[in-house]
Amino acid sequence: KGIFPRKVVRVVTPGTVTEPGLLPGDANNYLISIILDREAASVSYTDVTTGEFAVTELPLEALRAEVTRLHPAEIIYPDNQILPDGIIGHLTSLPAWKFEPGKCNETLLAQFKSSTLVGFGLKDHSLSVRAAGAIVQYLKETQPDALTLLASLHSYSLNEFMTLDASTRRNLELDETLRGERKGSLLGTLDFSITPMGKRLTHQWVSQPLLQVAKIMQRQDGVQYFVSNGMIRAELRDALKPLADLERLVNRV
Repeated sequence: KGIFPRKVVRVVTPGTVTEPGLLPGDANNYLISIILDREAASVSYTDVTTGEFAVTELPLEALRAEVTRLHPAEIIYPDNQILPDGIIGHLTSLPAWKFEPGKCNETLLAQFKSSTLVGFGLKDHSLSVRAAGAIVQYLKETQPDALTLLASLHSYSLNEFMTLDASTRRNLELDETLRGERKGSLLGTLDFSITPMGKRLTHQWVSQPLLQVAKIMQRQDGVQYFVSNGMIRAELRDALKPLADLERLVNRV
């Protein structure tokens, strides 16, 4: 009975896929944003299927190692910058104005309905604001429904974790062997997780070794508890088996 109004409601990109059949259940599907300065860089990443959203600033020489750790499905960056060699992933260049400090600051304030970004650890961190703001803008254009999942932004420091470059990760066979197989790697040996959520968390822990002794001992105490209490461990594993990927399912709802 006339012209039907149509509009683009979604643009599918490698870093914004939400369909379970297209996603790895044992690893995150990260979209990351990179912005470079003379001697520093900022990396922001999100997984739109879980709502995880984080940002950090780091020296240029540590950039490749952090990108390797995240193993992103897609990387966005300003079209007036050239990424260093060794940055591997699906690259998507965006107009440089999308990384402009003022616009990115406004974008984040609107996203979190806040009057300041101090509570997110972004005071005096212009690069972080630009990297994180660009991600929000990109999602607004490609996957606007996903923005409701980004309720907070976590600012982290590489000083909390051991920095491992790409060759070290490969030689240590953290998540895959030199033949490219998971079986036989450290992750393949340690991961007895029942749920997809547990598998993703174990993957994160293996790829990001802690440096703080107190947190390391806290994890050890947790492991010791379940090693010492075999019946409780078995009962808990049986209780977890029926669970689907709740983290992603809830966000899809």
